[in-house]
Amino acid sequence: MSDANPDERFFNFKPETLALIGEFQRTRKPALVSPVLHGILEKYLPEGERLPAGATPEETLNAFGFESLTLIEVVLDLQDALGITLSDEEMRGMHNLEEVRALLAEKVAALGAAP
Repeated sequence: MSDANPDERFFNFKPETLALIGEFQRTRKPALVSPVLHGILEKYLPEGERLPAGATPEETLNAFGFESLTLIEVVLDLQDALGITLSDEEMRGMHNLEEVRALLAEKVAALGAAP
């Protein structure tokens, strides 16, 4: 993971998302994975749109009809924000964004458990 300030690496994210990314990078709390993902998804919404309250990542993707290239960008942003990389083999087993989120949350939890 780069030591760059989140404000520099994610200049086009909302301030709330930057704060979440910074908090995650300091604390590595697995509970922050979903809020970070929601913040990242907001970057790709049409101008003026907001995420529906309580919507899952999959509901958001379905509601706004994200293309596959956008999904790849979301996953890359999420990996950068969390400082975790998914291998090609791991990605081949993923069928939706919720599975990606769950795998990244597991990896974050494993980091916290490591000595």
